[in-house]
Amino acid sequence: MRLSLLDYSPVDEGLVPADALASTVRLAQRAEENGFTRFWVSEHHGMPATVSNSPEILMSRIASATTRIRVGSGGVLLPNYSSLKIAENYQLLEALFPNRIDLGFGRAPGADQRITAALNDEKSETIPYPQKVSELLGFVTGRHLPGSRYAGMRALPETADRPQPFVLGASGATAEIAAQAGLGFTFAHFINPTARGQRAAEAYRAAFRPTGFSASPSVVVAVFVSVGDTVTEAAAFADAFHLWLSHAESMRPFERVPSLDTTRSHRWTADELAARERNQGRLISGTGSQVVAQLRDLADAYGTDEVMINLMMPGEQARLNAIDTIAAAMDAAPVEIPSAKSA
Repeated sequence: MRLSLLDYSPVDEGLVPADALASTVRLAQRAEENGFTRFWVSEHHGMPATVSNSPEILMSRIASATTRIRVGSGGVLLPNYSSLKIAENYQLLEALFPNRIDLGFGRAPGADQRITAALNDEKSETIPYPQKVSELLGFVTGRHLPGSRYAGMRALPETADRPQPFVLGASGATAEIAAQAGLGFTFAHFINPTARGQRAAEAYRAAFRPTGFSASPSVVVAVFVSVGDTVTEAAAFADAFHLWLSHAESMRPFERVPSLDTTRSHRWTADELAARERNQGRLISGTGSQVVAQLRDLADAYGTDEVMINLMMPGEQARLNAIDTIAAAMDAAPVEIPSAKSA
């Protein structure tokens, strides 16, 4: 099983956004040291506790501080931007860091209605998402669909290789888009931990058409993870995660990621407890060996050999330790024969 990492650049209590961004770079370096396949950063807007709002800028910083790990977006929010501009950004990243750039993109707005309006205040029309995807790929390859108004146009600079595109999904609705275009498909189990993800992965593989982007299907499943040296410590990190998440998706998000001390002294409300109950399936938690076992089960359920973890744990040292702990547990686990359905 291959491991990758998605980072939100969380801002811990007592720290400022610059600290979070520096921590993200160190986290990428530690992931690379431990043999992780990819390191992706998110795009969120209007969330002070997470500061990754421009993946391309942060990717450039991360790629310049690492040497081997693939660096990508999880993901750039395609409806908010010009497809040509996104293609140019990622072509430039590919030119700077050859054969290391992933172009993960999704259709969610990544913000509330007011911020979404501000991101799109000069647009006169809404372009259907499949058309946006087609135009993006056309600008990357220089090959547009027949009749396209952009025929003959290609994003510069030209590069020997292309950024590797991944369609991000949280409902299964975009699996066919990924399959028909021959792209990778990443399912956000950390958003929708239901059987829909497994069905989407199956549908994607069944409909996959080899293209110049990929000859075979590639599924990545992403999940929140918290790790402790003991079961008790893992439970404390899980508490902190659920406290953060219960507010992150409410009208009262935290300005900073709550610490373990803050979480221990917190008196949970009925609404917070209800949110925690709803969100149980979005997190894998435990000691290193327990987490690895659960990640293997998740990978098997999706028929893939790559899992992307999101460490929303308070404290940089805790997140660094989590990478080391999971990698060590992976090394200690028995070697398995890959499943025939792995992608």
